[in-house]
Amino acid sequence: MENVHGGVQSVARIFSLIEVLSAHPQGASLQTISAESGLAKSTTHRLLSSLVALGYAVQDSFSTHYRLTLKMFELSSGIVNDMDILSVAKPHLDKLSRHTGEAVHLVIQDGIDIVYIYKAEAGIGSMRMSSHVGLRIPMYCTGVGKAILATQSYGEAERVWRKSTIRPLTQHTITHFDALVEELKRVRMAGYAVDDEENELGIRCVALAVPGMNGRAEAAFSISGLAAQMTPQRMKDLAQMGLATRQDILRDLGWH
Repeated sequence: MENVHGGVQSVARIFSLIEVLSAHPQGASLQTISAESGLAKSTTHRLLSSLVALGYAVQDSFSTHYRLTLKMFELSSGIVNDMDILSVAKPHLDKLSRHTGEAVHLVIQDGIDIVYIYKAEAGIGSMRMSSHVGLRIPMYCTGVGKAILATQSYGEAERVWRKSTIRPLTQHTITHFDALVEELKRVRMAGYAVDDEENELGIRCVALAVPGMNGRAEAAFSISGLAAQMTPQRMKDLAQMGLATRQDILRDLGWH
């Protein structure tokens, strides 16, 4: 039993290092990785050496910083590449981004969070956001999360809320379950969700769920822009373009 517990602990420590490294794509020092993972330097060094030996990490010979290799991406991309939603939605989302001039994201639900699996940007002049493929954020404070939850039951929304760490990311973040329930009702009526600077100040977005054949969604996409430019009329216009894009995606998926 001792060996089992030790093995689980080692695996947990390895993954804590992988999570820290994923937050530093340009690399991080041993000291930084040790501090952010909460592991002793000696333990951190030993586990990093294992990751390097297995090809999942590399140490820069000049800076001595560690970073993940593409081998880690290859593992995850094997899963993502099997998702019909990504391959089918990608050309439609690229087109939507070009037509709107805004950033467009595709996410999937993973437990109580959503994970970004694709990001389309309109071009050189497009807005730069903190979002990136692989980013994991809570459902309750995002337009895409609310769009997905609106297709699910009250019990599922309550479960996600109860298991999430609710905190105000901005002064606009919903922090009461009753308010979320009312918001989900509005989403169902409108057919799309809105993120009014709830997750990131200065950013507003329109989000639409991509439901399966049973009407329940585990994926959604959003159109995001600078809050100052996202007037009520602009949001309505983007929502209409988003609804048309969703119809195209559902048609190509053969779900609608």
